[in-house]
Amino acid sequence: MDTNHQNRRSGFTSTELVVACSLLVAATSAIATLAVKTTRLWQDSRHQQIAIEELSSELDRLIALDPTTRIVAMQNLMPSEILQEICPSVTLSASWEDEARSAIQLKLNWNTVQPKASVELTGWINPIADGALQ
Repeated sequence: MDTNHQNRRSGFTSTELVVACSLLVAATSAIATLAVKTTRLWQDSRHQQIAIEELSSELDRLIALDPTTRIVAMQNLMPSEILQEICPSVTLSASWEDEARSAIQLKLNWNTVQPKASVELTGWINPIADGALQ
């Protein structure tokens, strides 16, 4: 018999199989982790976009009101149903940016266990449209 023929390998060793399985598990877990992080990032960016749209529409509504109605509306702000579906404990608040009451600052707090940045939006009131400079 030929000795070269006996030393020739025709299959995998158990070490090669263990290494291959380990690499496969490591690659799968890395891909799964990236997929989860990407999904969470996409969801958070969508929530931020919805929050900005909500604040923008509320700010437009508040600026269009007359001064006395505006104050009452600022105190009675409520988040939309869409925001409440995203996070039931979301709060929406309005305050004056300055003492002259020429700018309104709206703030949306998510109030979640996981840290999530609040969203703020400021809008200035046109004093001519408000009747202050006539």
